Amino acid sequence: MNPQIAEKIRQRTRTNPYVNYLDIDFLLIDEGRVEARMPLKEEQKQYSGVSHGGVLAALGDTIAGYAAFTMTPPEKDVLTAEMKISFLRAAWGKELIAKGYVVKPGRNIHFCECEIYCDDKMVAKASGTFCVVHKQAAY
Repeated sequence: MNPQIAEKIRQRTRTNPYVNYLDIDFLLIDEGRVEARMPLKEEQKQYSGVSHGGVLAALGDTIAGYAAFTMTPPEKDVLTAEMKISFLRAAWGKELIAKGYVVKPGRNIHFCECEIYCDDKMVAKASGTFCVVHKQAAY
């Protein structure tokens, strides 16, 4: 784990209320790769008792975005421009494991993917385009 990249991610997490709300715990942080776990909570279930697709989409977007952020210069930021997610099977267990990685980095755009697992089975795969932008002022 690259200590500078790991610290960059931890600093961003400290100031990201949504990531903290999701209770994401990072397992691996490296250039172009991020792995994390997120506990599943009862209120994240949909009517049939499995994880709501929005929960998986939020996790996929977040972890793919963090992977993009690891390859972004310190004075820049990333924003999701486009995202697609494929739901492969129903997910319900104690936690989700997300593995995000940069497929194609660029100066202005990074293309990333994220695989999401529950009980060692892939339940979803997300892909997204992330724009490299100037840092935004906090509101």
